Amino acid sequence: MSLEKREQIDGDSFVPAYFQLAQVLHGEILNGSLRPGDRVPSENELSEEYGLSRMTARKAISLLTEKGLVRREKGRGTFVSRPRVEGGLFLIPDLHDEMRMQGLSSDVRLLGVKMVPAGRVPAGKLGIKNGEKVIFLERVLEGGGEPLVLDRKYVLLDRSQPLLESELGHGSTEELFAGNAEMAPVRADLKLSATVLSAREAQLLGGKKGAPAFCMEQLIFAANDKRVIWGWLLYRGDRFSFESVSRLL
Repeated sequence: MSLEKREQIDGDSFVPAYFQLAQVLHGEILNGSLRPGDRVPSENELSEEYGLSRMTARKAISLLTEKGLVRREKGRGTFVSRPRVEGGLFLIPDLHDEMRMQGLSSDVRLLGVKMVPAGRVPAGKLGIKNGEKVIFLERVLEGGGEPLVLDRKYVLLDRSQPLLESELGHGSTEELFAGNAEMAPVRADLKLSATVLSAREAQLLGGKKGAPAFCMEQLIFAANDKRVIWGWLLYRGDRFSFESVSRLL
């Protein structure tokens, strides 16, 4: 089978090669190059085209299988799955980019940061032992001088590279580990849900208790698949909307 050359895999990137390959294939599924029922190139074909090991290609296919994007059929190969109704790709607005486009300023207000023992939920999310020390931070992201997003995070503690308050005050999550390549975030699993503001959340965001809001749960990974951050962003429901991208068959 002759394969048309796709995107290149960057061997110098912090992003693992298998994840880059999975992103390439995922992109082809989203743009319709690979449609439901189409056969996905085999591990041999992918490894030959990209100069990767079969193990790397297998890991990329496994990741897509876990996400329900492809399915394996014994003796036949791997095929693109039909999209599930509950699935969807959401475009998450970046606050700083949005503010720049509107000619407004953006800022981050650090409410507090402390070292705490990880409870059962944060420990489970980060894959560490119960009670292990982590950093908990809370920030308000502002646009045009208006509070828009409440940011709460549990950050894996790296004693060799302590985080400074000046770093915690930045808006970009990636900058938290700017001095440590092994801990630098490269991907995130996101979960969007609807919620309402508590009294304290409403006070911080300048809204009313019980007002609608979006909750974006984040689990952020480093290049070695190490979980480095778990937390959530609370977006004001009266100031944000989220676009869903889907493909008609």
